[in-house]
This record gives sequence, C-alpha cells and structure tokens, in this order.
Amino acid sequence: MEWNSYRERSQMYGVAICGASAVAALVFLIGVLRKSYWALAMPVIVGFLGALYVAFWIGRALVTTPLEPPAQE
Repeated sequence: MEWNSYRERSQMYGVAICGASAVAALVFLIGVLRKSYWALAMPVIVGFLGALYVAFWIGRALVTTPLEPPAQE
C-alpha cells in the first residue's frame, strides 16, 4: 500500500472518532440536563472497567513474559 492510502485511512478513523465523541458528549449533556442517574453512572462504569482492563492487561503481560537468567560474568 502507498503512504497516501494509510494517511487517508487514518484521517477517516480520526473523523469517525471525532464524530463518535461529539455524539457521546451530546447524549451525556442531554442526560445531565434531564437529571438522569444513568448519564453520570455509565461514564463512571465504563471508566472503571477500562481501568480494570488496563490493570489486567499489565498483570497478564508480567505473568506471560519469559524471563532470562542474568548473564554470568
């Protein structure tokens, strides 16, 4: 593939991410203005589960990384 196709694809992903974040912000603001419990609970749940996923991923990487014995001098 050419460099331009990678660039165009990454720009397309960037537009999609910007659009999704704008829609999520709009939904969140509508929920807050309606004083919905779920508007605050869902981002907290997603953030907490995301942090747990990162912690699990780091732990799994530490467990599965092969260790080499130190070099003898």
